[in-house]
Amino acid sequence: MKKIFLGCVAVLFGTVSVKAQFAEDVLRFSQFGLGVGASSLAVGNASVGQADDYSALFWNPAGLSQLKSYEFSVGASYLDYGNTTRFLGTRTQGSQSALNLNSLGLVYPVPTVRGGLTFAFGFNRVANYTTKTEFTGYNTSSSIVPSLIPDVDLSTLSQSSRDELLDNNIPYQLYLADISGNRLVTSITKDVQQTAVIREAGGMNHWSFGGAIDVAKDLSLGAAISLVSGSYSYDREYTETDLFNNYQKAPADTLGLFDRFRFVSTINSDLNGFNAVFGFHYRKQGKFKIGFTVRTPTYYTIEETFSDEAESWFDPNLNGTIDQFDIAFDEKTEYKIVTPVVVTLGGMVQFRDWLVLSGDLEYTDWRDMRFVTSRSALEFENRVIQGIYRPTFSFRGGMEVTLWHYGVKLRGGFQLKPSPYEGDPPEFDQQYYSAGAGLQLEENVWLDAGYAFGIWKTFRDNYYSGSTSGSRTNEHVKTHNAVVTLKFRF
Repeated sequence: MKKIFLGCVAVLFGTVSVKAQFAEDVLRFSQFGLGVGASSLAVGNASVGQADDYSALFWNPAGLSQLKSYEFSVGASYLDYGNTTRFLGTRTQGSQSALNLNSLGLVYPVPTVRGGLTFAFGFNRVANYTTKTEFTGYNTSSSIVPSLIPDVDLSTLSQSSRDELLDNNIPYQLYLADISGNRLVTSITKDVQQTAVIREAGGMNHWSFGGAIDVAKDLSLGAAISLVSGSYSYDREYTETDLFNNYQKAPADTLGLFDRFRFVSTINSDLNGFNAVFGFHYRKQGKFKIGFTVRTPTYYTIEETFSDEAESWFDPNLNGTIDQFDIAFDEKTEYKIVTPVVVTLGGMVQFRDWLVLSGDLEYTDWRDMRFVTSRSALEFENRVIQGIYRPTFSFRGGMEVTLWHYGVKLRGGFQLKPSPYEGDPPEFDQQYYSAGAGLQLEENVWLDAGYAFGIWKTFRDNYYSGSTSGSRTNEHVKTHNAVVTLKFRF
């Protein structure tokens, strides 16, 4: 998985600084997390074939017709995200955690003479965006400052465009750049201490309603529609410092020596959209089950507020004064995206009456996600999506052992989520190892707990010098996910 720093970029020809949307934005909102339900998580989310509780509303609504009793379900989830970052020979660790409502729903079976007809509705938390990354290191080859300066001949601009560009260019306004030969130039190009803290938060929620009906013996069809809502926030604090006094002369002679540059970018997004999932479920009681689902694209409208704040400091000048300058920009935007279709085939096989094995295979062509726009910049990103992403097959597998005398079910599982990026090595694939248990508290009351340990590698390009990454971090991510679900059947 590849990432780039989000934030404001100076647009050529003097428009104000604006946040650019990237292919990575579409990918973020196209991916689900670890789904719904503790029992599902414990078996590696291999649930399309099983689909025998409220969580079927998310995994395979066709399975709901198996439920002949009313069910009320409530669950909570906990995520602990850890990231070990290597940057210019320095290793830094960051961690962040989040506690959320995972699900809250009701299953309502309709009495029938033959077969089954069951409805369900509720709330599901289907993705969590909580992350944290930190890094620090001494960069002898580049600085972020040149990447914030547009490569444009000022003499080719009208006076108003020229003034607008200069008024809104961060390095120029903070005396980190000056005009030379009709171009903006800076002397701050390398040999700086770079430090950053990046935090992400938010999540995606489904407000779902669906149902299933038996259309033949042991065969059911189902569907669910979801109103999607959520939020995403991004906060990056980035600092460059002249640690060893390499800069003996600032761009403006009246200032002291360059000391420090601080750049803070924040993004807050509100998500709204809708999608649907259609399912097929066939079962042979006591032997096996087969499930198949098609999840439609999610059609999103995203309203985004973003800001850049920057400050520069200089050492005492000839008069002994410490100079400090600051600038800030705030903008709003709205854009639409469409996520890919997701197709899943799942199965469950029962051995004897105490052992169940299950598995899912899921196909997604990430090249199908796109911005819905007439803006040339976003059309360009749609072409980028076609070039850097690929189709993937995700695998989920699990097992469940029932200890009848103790009212306990023991579960374990594994899931593999390949990187959606073309050419990524296997270590960039997300791997999750899971375990859990179900405990029958009373005749109609179950408490389920599931845990998953995730591990994968990634990298982040923090800015570019021309077409080359000027700063890259290599990251090793480890996550701990836990879900607890309480189910009442009556």
